[in-house]
Amino acid sequence: MLKIIAIDKLGGLLTNLSLEEVKNDNISWYWVDFNCPTKKEIELLTTFFRFHELLIEDCLTLLERPKIEITRQQIFLVSHILKNIDSEYETINMFIGKNYIVTIHLTHIRFLSKVISKVLYKGDEYSPMHVMHMLISEIVEGYIPLISKIENRLDELEENDAHTKGSKIMNEVFDLRSDLLKLRRGLLPMRELIHRFLVSRRVDMTDNDRKYFHDVYDELVQQTEIIEASRELASDIRENYMTYNSFKSNNIMMTLTVISTIFLPLTFLAGVYGMNFSYMPELQTEYGYFVLWIVMFLIAAGMLWFFKKKGWFDMF
Repeated sequence: MLKIIAIDKLGGLLTNLSLEEVKNDNISWYWVDFNCPTKKEIELLTTFFRFHELLIEDCLTLLERPKIEITRQQIFLVSHILKNIDSEYETINMFIGKNYIVTIHLTHIRFLSKVISKVLYKGDEYSPMHVMHMLISEIVEGYIPLISKIENRLDELEENDAHTKGSKIMNEVFDLRSDLLKLRRGLLPMRELIHRFLVSRRVDMTDNDRKYFHDVYDELVQQTEIIEASRELASDIRENYMTYNSFKSNNIMMTLTVISTIFLPLTFLAGVYGMNFSYMPELQTEYGYFVLWIVMFLIAAGMLWFFKKKGWFDMF
């Protein structure tokens, strides 16, 4: 489906016009949006707009990374959109010239209606570059709640000593780290593209336009830094969990070692006097049984005192 908005040279807003009419001399600039285009509408990209076939091919496939191509005649931008963290990336493709902007997307983009409403309200104050800025700004703002949600959850886990909890919490940390990587794949290339756009000498834009795009770039820098900080926090929680588990395991092994060491001589004594020989002098004494208990108690107490003196119990 096509949505056409045009601004004439007198500042008037035109919406009910055909595609051929946007080429009229009285049109200052226009925006054509291809929303889930049909095969016939896709052919217009070649027959009417005469875009390069390779760029059209990029519009019809999901690129792994955002992309920008800048010439003196037009800017071609492919940007990734993430509706929610569990969904797949969607793309919006933009062709921006001096007097036009053409957007193509194979799925419905929710924020487009918001941008279209702004253009319909005061389109005479905008230009194709303004519309490009608004679209990119909406894309970037769509990442912010997703990043904030993960950041807040990681802060909550850290404050509650998540490393002392069970493996379920660690599974959640691994999932959050995976989500951060997914967000990073969308935002980091976008930051690089906007930087290339700002420093390119082929882009003709006013100082005011440049300020708007710098604001978007600053937001991208901030959000990517939050992602990197959150990834480090997730790694710290994971490492603390592994260290804590290792410490617990060492304590358990230390406890078992102390118990085994104490019972080793006691087991030896019990084994010696438990042998079924006919003649064992100690077994005939009147207080032999009590003496053996006292000896075993003194051995155990002596070993505990020795371990304490060596500082073994300070490790628990």
